[in-house]
Amino acid sequence: MGGVEFATDCTTALPGLFLAGEDSGGVHGANRLGGNGVANSTVFGAIAGDSMAAWLGGRGGRPAPDEAAVEAAMQAAERPFRGGRSFNLEDIRERLYAVMWDDAGIVRDAASLGRAAAVLQALTSELAGFALPANAQSRAFNLTWHDWLNLSNLVAVSQVIVAAAAARENSRGAHFRTDFPDAGDLGASTYTRVQQRGATLAIDAVAVRFTRVRPGQSLLSD
Repeated sequence: MGGVEFATDCTTALPGLFLAGEDSGGVHGANRLGGNGVANSTVFGAIAGDSMAAWLGGRGGRPAPDEAAVEAAMQAAERPFRGGRSFNLEDIRERLYAVMWDDAGIVRDAASLGRAAAVLQALTSELAGFALPANAQSRAFNLTWHDWLNLSNLVAVSQVIVAAAAARENSRGAHFRTDFPDAGDLGASTYTRVQQRGATLAIDAVAVRFTRVRPGQSLLSD
């Protein structure tokens, strides 16, 4: 039902990033069965471990980190220490929960998804201007800082969900749009790929490759 795109050896488009378990996309198709999480993690966790060992062995050990990328990540994470406006982060959390349930939840349409996108953009701007209060300047066990980091990630993931839902003009699995209630041509199924490109989200519809059985076919004999 969504997650990071990965190959069968658990590699991803980012060299050195491997994936296993419920963060991965594509294992469960259009819906997720309730008991599959443990099996997913166990099977692909073992594959990921083997792939990581082989990848490191082929490079002669752990490669040197990209110092520029590390510095950029640190600067982004430490943004609330560099000034801005202090406010109650719980308000952001409640507004995020409300908009994702009311406008991007079980029943969606273009209008509700547009409202959700606008609210999420406003929350992003507010979080970008947040400053830690004077009594929360330590980097050790700083729960307010952790809340800001978590909320920033939650809003970013919510933006991906809303953008993907707005782009898919049909209803599949747990994704239902009242303005596009039909499933569409199952033989021409696509999955939605969302990538961060600069400051924007790029969305592509990627054709599903049916390697074992196509929609309408069966592996069972008469």
